[in-house]
Amino acid sequence: MQGFADFTDNLLRGGILVALSLALGGVAWGLLVLRAPGAPAGQTALARRCVSMVAFGAIGLVLLEAASLGIRAAVLLADLGTGSGAALLATLPFRGGIVRTVLALGLAASALRLAGAPTQRGRWRVTTVWALAVAASGAWLVHGAARLEHRTLLMTCTMLHQVAAAVWTGGLVQLGITWRLTRRDAALAPSWPVLIGRFSQLALGAIVVLVVTSSPLVWEYVGSWAGLVGTGYGSILATKVALLGAALVLAAANRRAVHRARATAADGGLTTTVPSFVEGETLLAVLILFTAATLASQPPAIDVVEERAAWSEVVRVFTPKWPSLRTPSVAAMEADTSDPLAVVGGERTAAAYSWSNYSHNVAGLFLLAMSLLAIAGSGGRGGWGRHWPLGFIGLGIFVFLRTSANDMIWPFGPRSVWTTMLGDAEVLQHRLGALLVVLLGVVEWRARVHPTSRLPYVFPLLAGAGGLLLLTHSHAAFEPKSYFLIQVTHTTMGGLAVVVACARWLELRLAPPGNRLFGVVSNLALLLIALVLVFYQEANVAVPDA
Repeated sequence: MQGFADFTDNLLRGGILVALSLALGGVAWGLLVLRAPGAPAGQTALARRCVSMVAFGAIGLVLLEAASLGIRAAVLLADLGTGSGAALLATLPFRGGIVRTVLALGLAASALRLAGAPTQRGRWRVTTVWALAVAASGAWLVHGAARLEHRTLLMTCTMLHQVAAAVWTGGLVQLGITWRLTRRDAALAPSWPVLIGRFSQLALGAIVVLVVTSSPLVWEYVGSWAGLVGTGYGSILATKVALLGAALVLAAANRRAVHRARATAADGGLTTTVPSFVEGETLLAVLILFTAATLASQPPAIDVVEERAAWSEVVRVFTPKWPSLRTPSVAAMEADTSDPLAVVGGERTAAAYSWSNYSHNVAGLFLLAMSLLAIAGSGGRGGWGRHWPLGFIGLGIFVFLRTSANDMIWPFGPRSVWTTMLGDAEVLQHRLGALLVVLLGVVEWRARVHPTSRLPYVFPLLAGAGGLLLLTHSHAAFEPKSYFLIQVTHTTMGGLAVVVACARWLELRLAPPGNRLFGVVSNLALLLIALVLVFYQEANVAVPDA
């Protein structure tokens, strides 16, 4: 149960942020972009769809919050007994979660009632009040609520930061829905340039709030360059900022298209490139929310002092080095009784150390060959290049067999597959990762062979899911430095997998020559993931003689 809870915690947190964005962002869209209250009859279809997404987000928030509270309660009661229930109910995070669940239920009910008359001003006022209450309730569920200094400032900044992210992400979802509605209904088509222009202004304001509110949070939670570079919190924050930068590049392109259309009274890309960029930006925004959820589960960098890594130690992790192509036998691993998470000093044996390096390095060689074939195939120098995704199948099988052998799981040992998956977060993630990799290979190979089908769009979605798994990869609280130096590689690969997914999506959606640029970006990101794995070596671990 503990392993399942560890794995689902960050996923539920990310889902909660997405649901919050659909709800709050939908309300902001209806009020400030669509201007639904009192809108003319011609806007009713757009208003009703907007309100439906608000209700969907609010209901999702209720279910995800309830699931998160239930899992945490079940784990605590199982470990400490039923007598700990009263103490759990007295904690601020648990009470805050209950309050937000109740408020989200009220927002859902209000939005469902509003859907019956989606332009009625009075019902919009009530729904807005519920949305503001839901937004405010989040202040008691953040790091700042547990701080002793500047508590009110940190809670307020974090709450405003979340609301700004919700307005931006939820607005992007609404924009994508609006594009599909206006494309199907000619009567709504004139609304598209107007709405995208209004959202451009709203999104700019949301980004400004994001940046302004993040400054005191970074100062209080990171505090120094050493905290940013040498801790789990810092590495995840850096990945989040990098992904946000990529999303802002797409946002800037959309904003230029809006200005160009206004200046020339022409399309300016509003109906060609902008919808595709909105899709890519939305994909990035959603995955950024899951990265933020992982960040919220980490202790602030300023609280991690003794186990910080130095800049030189982090650089060493990514420095080119020869891959390890020698592995201990399965029998040697069966005899190894060291804790796989105890990677400090002599607590881990040479066999365990070498086993891990070999596994990562060989996986990197698989990806290196695939990425080079993908780059060669994209240049049109041979039809054989399109078969590179088949390497994912071999990689998935390799990952499954290596992790099974390492954990003495069938077919290499007596341990049950299902029991270990539910009891160990790492095992569960590796199993899902192996399955995901095999699916990537099968689907993308079929897509490359039959490019006219809908299959090509599955790859970026699965790649995004892979990035999500890596970004939410079981980060231990107050992890040892040597464990952080392992996790930083997974965080980096997760961010690069998100780039692979987004760039591949835009390669498929855009027309030449723009699509070729994103195809190159996708292949290069895959190559960088391969190099991280090829150069992988668990740094700063004193390896005893075998």
